[in-house]
Amino acid sequence: MGMSKLFALPVLSLGLIAAASGQAAPAKAASGRAASGPRLFYFGRSSVKIRTASGFVVYIDPYAPGDYSEPADLILVTHGHSDHNAVGLPARKKGCVVAAPRNAVDERGYRVLAEGMSLTEGPLTVRVLPAANRNHPRGECLGYLLSFDNIVLYHAGDTSWLPEMEGFASFGIAYAMLPCDGYYNMGPEEAEKCAAAIRAKRVLPMHSSKDGNFGQKNAEALAALATAAGEKGIALKPGEGLALLP
Repeated sequence: MGMSKLFALPVLSLGLIAAASGQAAPAKAASGRAASGPRLFYFGRSSVKIRTASGFVVYIDPYAPGDYSEPADLILVTHGHSDHNAVGLPARKKGCVVAAPRNAVDERGYRVLAEGMSLTEGPLTVRVLPAANRNHPRGECLGYLLSFDNIVLYHAGDTSWLPEMEGFASFGIAYAMLPCDGYYNMGPEEAEKCAAAIRAKRVLPMHSSKDGNFGQKNAEALAALATAAGEKGIALKPGEGLALLP
């Protein structure tokens, strides 16, 4: 499908997207501690905070500016670049686990992850999936499939299309977070191919510009991914969050 056809699609506002998908409209992230139920907060780049219904907190790829004051139970890093592995940013609960590919973080005692592994902490299970692109050979970067509260969320890390994605539809993914910058990672058209294979209920573009700013690339990515997913894409601006549904 040509880029011009894809990008001619209207980009829905967050409120309309939420209404169409049966979700409450996303709230500003801040700390979000008053909200009940599982929630996701997007800080920018690939930086995400997820809080489960029981209050278990996981940060993925801490780097982008945001509220890291809520103590973490788990910190996941997809690879060792400085815009993904600032593990010193989040506050931590006693016993917090830091997990990352080998040599991806400068910290003693972190859990070394590799493709095909899994880990369970509290109510959350993580399955380690492959990730790779022209900047990251396979094994250097990882993707994570998180399962909690009857929700399956895929954080793809820094990646481009991989043949294994053909099998990801079997995971029953509720949310797929896909990089779309077209500079360090795949662009919207290749991300569209990934979204079509994954068949997630909802698709969240991330890592959408080389300078980390929210701009036209986000709108382009949303249009492309919304078309491919068959459901409405959700383009969160840095600092926004949303309630998570199965």
